Amino acid sequence: MKHTTLLACMLLASPSLMASPYMTISTSTTSRDYPLDTENPVVVTLAKDKYELKVSGIDGHCQHTLPNKIKFNTPIPLLCGEDSTLPLNIRFTGDYSFRYDGQNHTLVFKRQPKKVAKKEFKRPIPNVTCETFQAETQNIDIAGTYPDGTRLRDVLTGSIVTVKKGQVTITPNAESGGLTLLEPIESNKDDHNLNYRNANIYFVMVDRFNNSNPSAAQPYGRQADGKQEIGTFHGGDLNGITAKLDYIKSLGTNVIWLSPIVEQIHGFVGGGDSGSFPFYAYHGYWARDFTKIDESFGNDDDLKRLVSEAHKRDIKVLLDAVVNHPGYASLADLQFDGLNVVEPVQPMPQRWAEWAPQSGQNWHSFHQNINYQNPGWADWWGADWVRTGLPGYDQPGSSDTTLSLAGLPDFKTESDKKVTPPQWLLDNPGTRVQARENYTVADYLLEWQTDWVKRFGIDGYRVDTVKHVDGEVWKRLKEQASESLDQWRSKNNQSGQPFWMMGEVWGHSAYRSPYFDDGFDALINFDMQKKLDKGAACLSQMADVYQDYADSIQASEDFNPVSYMSSHDTELFFSRFKDYAMQRNAANALLLSPGAVQIYYGDEVGRNIGPYADDFHQGTRSDMVWTLSKEKQALLDHWQAVGQFRDRHPAIGAGKHTVLNNDGAYVFARELGDDKVVVAYFGK
Repeated sequence: MKHTTLLACMLLASPSLMASPYMTISTSTTSRDYPLDTENPVVVTLAKDKYELKVSGIDGHCQHTLPNKIKFNTPIPLLCGEDSTLPLNIRFTGDYSFRYDGQNHTLVFKRQPKKVAKKEFKRPIPNVTCETFQAETQNIDIAGTYPDGTRLRDVLTGSIVTVKKGQVTITPNAESGGLTLLEPIESNKDDHNLNYRNANIYFVMVDRFNNSNPSAAQPYGRQADGKQEIGTFHGGDLNGITAKLDYIKSLGTNVIWLSPIVEQIHGFVGGGDSGSFPFYAYHGYWARDFTKIDESFGNDDDLKRLVSEAHKRDIKVLLDAVVNHPGYASLADLQFDGLNVVEPVQPMPQRWAEWAPQSGQNWHSFHQNINYQNPGWADWWGADWVRTGLPGYDQPGSSDTTLSLAGLPDFKTESDKKVTPPQWLLDNPGTRVQARENYTVADYLLEWQTDWVKRFGIDGYRVDTVKHVDGEVWKRLKEQASESLDQWRSKNNQSGQPFWMMGEVWGHSAYRSPYFDDGFDALINFDMQKKLDKGAACLSQMADVYQDYADSIQASEDFNPVSYMSSHDTELFFSRFKDYAMQRNAANALLLSPGAVQIYYGDEVGRNIGPYADDFHQGTRSDMVWTLSKEKQALLDHWQAVGQFRDRHPAIGAGKHTVLNNDGAYVFARELGDDKVVVAYFGK
């Protein structure tokens, strides 16, 4: 049967010859991307907000200049050979269409009529040129990788082959997506020192993963909504994670990243543009007290047990450090802290935590009970601590370090003014917050963050919203966290690797930027998710990406991208295609990527989006799937095999990448010291 040669496939995969336009619509905290084609417009539901629209991947030549703003029903000229980035101001929530004209390199933006029934956006499987799968036995040239006589195991089938005259004889396996993974049969991972460039990071949203005590009531007066429970607490906790550590380890995981576990605001805000659901801080990014564990998640003993059990399994533990902002003010918190800015009503509710909208109201209507002009707001965080739109406070600015993300109060981390914590925080039950002499806002925040390391031996941080805090603060965090880990190890008679920091710089791709000079050992790579579309359709489409990442890693000692396929702020990969074969193949492409990788809980079983009303990103935080269908179990079995292969071989993430020329198959070797593996892809 006719098939494409490796060289031809690599040429077709070259970005300069085969780039396809992509449109990305993002805010400062969320992002979604869409492939553009000339046949069908992309229809997107957008809430009232300010967005950034970016179109990338247009090749060719055009003499276009970007307009100052986007106009309805008017062709927008796009740039060729570089990204086109424009502000997009949506004044009315609704459905909007984007039609791409590939001949003229323009985009037409329209608002869809209200009466038009919305069709679910279905992402077509990319139509790419690929090697053609053939089931018959094939000889693969791996000369220079292993000497003759070396016996190798195919991880996915268990078959043993022997190197003869620089070749091995392989029978391709369709059930693995055409993939063969070869390692020496005596291959065993004996070194417990993780190479973070080969990290396999499992990101757990604590509340949505596993509930160790389903009968327990939620603390702080938190309520269920009795409906879809889109934005309520679901009961996942630290003990639930500890109970699943063997499962997590079976995926080849060597690092766990936990969503923030500190005490969150007690109450809710309105969810979505229309206030259609109560939105609690189940995700962990709306902190109230940075020094104590939220009672929904557990207590100090639970965290100590989790860290200890993870370390027994050679799993590092990352906490999520949020330094840019605290949470909103909710009715429940204002009442709990005795802040007299809530309007008296008749009858006065005994607990504002139990407020619910009445007829003609929605979940945003709780604001009607709060007087946002009351001078009593001075007793909240205070004007020396945050900038926000309240009387007596500085207004948020327009720069990265002074703006307000999603309307959240912005900590003045750049200020050198000496401050004292607000009284309500000093009085918070169980707090470790203490007033210090001559402390700035940043001093307190860094003390609160690094105290977790000093007390529990936390191995590292995933750092939130990096570009919205000055780099000097991150350098101090790295230094103080490293000292805190040394103190914990000295006290507990332990040793280990240096404290590790992974940063989230929104929209950052896989290159060594100056952020690495601010104490970061790795940065999240936002580019990989869309590259996996083609990588899942045909693994050899990753050829240029793999070579580029591996070469960059070899060239720079302190460069490490962390690539992902799904996240809580973008999309679930499974929801893009809803296809188990594509999910399996995307796992292959991700888990074999140079550099560290991040798995979002449930990627390994095809977890789909949950209900989300008019806030798409709530759907990406659906409950973990524990009862598996036949398709999900097969996907999990495959994921475990590839993930453990990666964990055994640091060469996969950190090694030199060499393409081995073979007609009709994409074959490469990875090598790091004595560790060598060969990967062969035989096509669709």
